[in-house]
Amino acid sequence: LVSFIPLPNSKTAIHTERQYRMPKNKGAKRGRSGGEASTSAWTASDHIVRKAKQQRKADEKQELRAQRSAFLTRDSKEKREAGKLRLHMKRVQRQIDTLRSRLETWDDEDERKLAVQKRKEEEARRKELENPTKKKKGRKGPETWKLKGAARPAWEIYDFDTRYVDPYMKAHEDAKKKAQRSRNVFALCKGRFGEEESGDVPQPFCRDFLSLLMQMGNLAQQANQLKTARKSFVECLDLDSTPPITNARCQLMRLYMDANRPDSARRLWEKLGPEDPSVWIRYSAALIEYVSWKLLEEEGSTQETAEGLLARAIQTNLFCACYLAFSDTFIDVMDYGDEIEDANEDSPLEEAIEYCNSEQMGAWQGTEGACQWIRSVILKGLKDAACVADGALKKEDLDWRPKLSELRRRYEESRALEDEENDGDNDSDKEESEDQSEDEMDDELVVDLGMFIGMFETAMEMVEDSDEYKQS
Repeated sequence: LVSFIPLPNSKTAIHTERQYRMPKNKGAKRGRSGGEASTSAWTASDHIVRKAKQQRKADEKQELRAQRSAFLTRDSKEKREAGKLRLHMKRVQRQIDTLRSRLETWDDEDERKLAVQKRKEEEARRKELENPTKKKKGRKGPETWKLKGAARPAWEIYDFDTRYVDPYMKAHEDAKKKAQRSRNVFALCKGRFGEEESGDVPQPFCRDFLSLLMQMGNLAQQANQLKTARKSFVECLDLDSTPPITNARCQLMRLYMDANRPDSARRLWEKLGPEDPSVWIRYSAALIEYVSWKLLEEEGSTQETAEGLLARAIQTNLFCACYLAFSDTFIDVMDYGDEIEDANEDSPLEEAIEYCNSEQMGAWQGTEGACQWIRSVILKGLKDAACVADGALKKEDLDWRPKLSELRRRYEESRALEDEENDGDNDSDKEESEDQSEDEMDDELVVDLGMFIGMFETAMEMVEDSDEYKQS
């Protein structure tokens, strides 16, 4: 092939030069117009503008990516927590259903066999952990073989053999025997699930069932499924013994108060009776009766009935009445009240602090004149106790010092007993206790009742120094 080299003066050469001539700089390349290259150079302002455009595009891409991620994300943090709660509720519900089926057809003989089998499995597992042995490899012996088909012996197949046992008839006979032995624990032991182990109350299965019901109620209440929570608490309350070992009645009362169902709360405290010592029951009854008498002016609710319920509540727990009546002072003095959980009637001060640091304090303060009404009743009782609920409240019922002194004495005795037990421990136990992790130490922390006793005493001394209290 012969290459064609055009002459310099030809039109072809001019066209080729214009088409393939490279610009000397970027400005010349970008500044072309009409086929002619510009020789102007970029300035600093041009670079700043270009960087600003690039940064703007990057920000737009980042914003678009964030919007797309938020749109395509399946679950947010709240949804994930709700999913965990839902899975927990399903797990607890499965445990309830399994244990319920066992208690409805309780068979002591089968349960005894299960207990023996479980004990053997635990013993074998313990021995295996203590003396681990290598598993034998290879084919298992004839004792483990299961013959099938034509290899089975004749007495397992043919009914003319004297050793033949009909599996269906045998299962039917076993089912009849089990039906005669089985019993419905819910029907026979209703109201006694919390009792100690006895002949007819299978423990710890009944108490485990109560515990599962309480878990289900609390989880459902946390998930705002009030119907499920109420169902669980009511069933637990019906099955529990007297005195109860669970706080189902307290949780049910709190549920009614949060849902603004005073009629259900009234039926609950009437069912429990005036002997129930729970602060959640007594003070909720006094609040509902006060609203019915003072604010709604309902028929059948009078000042005497309201003061009678309040007097009963004060006799049950005076500390709670003082906290509610002089809440302005106590809120400034009392700290760490949210650390108290699941307090019972054995510790009235802790129970009062837990009650007044819950949502019930908002119910009292949000009701017009409720806290002032408690204060007026206390001050009126200090002047003349016979004027309160026709003498139902006595003056010694309003004396907080002996009650607080008794709590302090019991607390100091328990601390002294714990110190003696700790002194009796050997050095190895002390070293092990020092090596515990922080999480274990947090789990073992006990509420410092002495601190709360001192704070309550300080608050009441401040109240007594006020002119209103001195006049009484």
